[in-house]
Order: sequence, then structure tokens, then C-alpha cells
Amino acid sequence: EPVTWQAPKPGADGRPLVCLCNFSPVPRSDYRIGLPTVGRWVEVLNTDSESYGGTNVGNMGVVESEAIEWDGQPASARVTLPPLATVWLAPE
Repeated sequence: EPVTWQAPKPGADGRPLVCLCNFSPVPRSDYRIGLPTVGRWVEVLNTDSESYGGTNVGNMGVVESEAIEWDGQPASARVTLPPLATVWLAPE
């Protein structure tokens, strides 16, 4: 099962940054994660991008979170986690 980690404090610019890691060789589609805010989240980095020699599995650059509490967070979104990769999300 994928391991998720969420930054407990905002970054230097005051915005949160969320790091999602999938250490398995299996892509995870429609995987719900907790997020600190509702809205549009940008895929800042995806290590499975073709730019890095990957297969380009991901979220097409954005994720929309909704007001569904999950894992102790007030919002959540369904994401695609590429195999053996890390995805970084930041609110738009």
C-alpha cells in the first residue's frame, strides 16, 4: 500500500506542500488522501514524468480537493499515484 506523508507546517511562502510516495511497483488510481484545504492543487513534481525517464502516470498536473474529511485533514482528493514514484502537490 502506498505511503503518504503530509508536511505538518506550511513552506517558506506560507503555503502547504504535500508529498505522496508510492514505494510499490503498482500504480494506485483513485486513491483518497487527506489535504489541509479545499480547492485546486498543482502537481509541482512527479518523479514518474517522461522528463525523468518515467511512464508519465499521474494527475495531468492538477488535483481538485473537496470538503470530505480524511486522515485527520479537513479536505481530501482522489489521486493517481505512479509506481515507485513521488508526487508533490501545492495549492494553486
